Amino acid sequence: MLSRWPFARLKAAQRALYNGRIDEAYEAVTQPDLRANRGAQKLLDELSKPLLARARLHAEAGRYRRALEDLDKLQAIGRGGSEADEVRRHAMHEMKDRHERRAEHDDAYARAADDLRAGRLDSGRVAIERVEDSGRREQLQDELDVRVERSEQILEQAREALEHNDALTACRMWEDACQRHGRGRASDELARRLGPALRKTLDGLLDGGRLEEFVAALRGTEMLRKSDPALGAYEKTAALCSRAARQLTAHDHAALRETLLRLQASHGGASWVKDGLKSVGAIVDAHDELLASPLGPLAPSVEKTAGNVMSEPAKMSDTLTQRGTGRRDAGGHGRRARTSGVDDSAAPLGRGPLLMLVDGTGSCVLLTRDLVRIGRAGGGLGVDVPIPADIQSHHADLVREGDDYFLLAHGPARVNRREVRRALLRHGDRVTLGANAKFVFHKPSAKSESAVLKMSDRCRLPQDVSHVILFRDTCLVGPQSSSHVRTREGESRLVLFDRAGYVYVRETKNQGVPAGRAEPLKMDETRQYGDVRLTVKAYEPDAGGRLA
Repeated sequence: MLSRWPFARLKAAQRALYNGRIDEAYEAVTQPDLRANRGAQKLLDELSKPLLARARLHAEAGRYRRALEDLDKLQAIGRGGSEADEVRRHAMHEMKDRHERRAEHDDAYARAADDLRAGRLDSGRVAIERVEDSGRREQLQDELDVRVERSEQILEQAREALEHNDALTACRMWEDACQRHGRGRASDELARRLGPALRKTLDGLLDGGRLEEFVAALRGTEMLRKSDPALGAYEKTAALCSRAARQLTAHDHAALRETLLRLQASHGGASWVKDGLKSVGAIVDAHDELLASPLGPLAPSVEKTAGNVMSEPAKMSDTLTQRGTGRRDAGGHGRRARTSGVDDSAAPLGRGPLLMLVDGTGSCVLLTRDLVRIGRAGGGLGVDVPIPADIQSHHADLVREGDDYFLLAHGPARVNRREVRRALLRHGDRVTLGANAKFVFHKPSAKSESAVLKMSDRCRLPQDVSHVILFRDTCLVGPQSSSHVRTREGESRLVLFDRAGYVYVRETKNQGVPAGRAEPLKMDETRQYGDVRLTVKAYEPDAGGRLA
């Protein structure tokens, strides 16, 4: 009875197979106690054909996972073969492609959603069109339509404000629409209209001296300034206005005059800037005259900072600053405190102009001021660059602002034959003051902020000075075109640099590699550095001049 039981199960499996119940037949015939039966092996041979056929049908219908399940059954009963392997390769290849396509669809959806969340409406519209899932695409399109509609409502209000010449209100509404709903073609078009209107409004506030309103208006334009780089200049103007107000409160008139000159260079049309320059100039000149009077020698403790009359608390604060972190030069610019490694016999910066004699090159004057006055030699109004020519006693100013140098003309001036009142100078610019006072502006090295005024032969300064070096941190001497002072012979290259307010020099090789230790450049002493001979002394021109 028991011996007939496996036979009965085998018969049941055979009937299941004949009736098309492939899975039931497979489960029955693969039981461990039947696998070794000869009849079971024959039945497995018969079962392999419908399993393979069904796997092929699943693969053709795109049911690749179910096709692989049937192929795994064939492999489990040892009835694979080349045909089964071909179906398996096809199914796995198609599954991989399907997975990659699904990943691409997910990425396309994620990119579109990210664009919408970031407010990039135009990019989002394009990204939505690439989403193949219709349900997801409709969802994103609905969100885009809502954003565009609400943004357009606010932008329409901004356009109405702009039509009524209320650029500030229009700008605030534009930023509100962009921040809440995103930017698109309509908002970018409005931004192009807002830029000129806002510049006109800011210019009006500046020209009218309404500085509090100007600063407040500028605070609300940060987003538009990123879209319109031309508005970035107003941020610098606002900083100069704030600096001028602090200097006025501190009675720092010399520094205030320099700040007003920079304001004039960036926004010269404001009458209040010109009036302020005239007033502070009168204060500074009057203070200079008092210091030059018999009272000057009797007041050695007074801070002679070119017109800066300091209160007692300000003096105390400045004294503490000098002791702790630095001292102030004659132009009011902070310098590092004298350190133990500095030789005070070196040529000092900030106490007056320095005359530098370079053998085979000529005479140079080193000036450290950020504001340099140019005028007629012997004109009576102390100037930094006294030119022996028929020009006004105070004809122009050179103002240094970071890496930039501006020419502010008070009399007739031309830059490269073009008449100017103010101009940003660039390397190689040819400047003419009056009828025939000429010099060339050079800024030969991008690694140094120093610049050079190369005077024409007829306009050399007293003591046959042909070069005026506007010294800032470093100055290069050598035969290379990047040098501020060009030597005619030899190969030595020197770097003059500011060390805690004193001039030091170091010889260098190619690529600026130091060739020796730094040494102080001492006053009234001729020194040989390689094939260059240098002498530095205080500059005392024959003609009167402030030159400090």
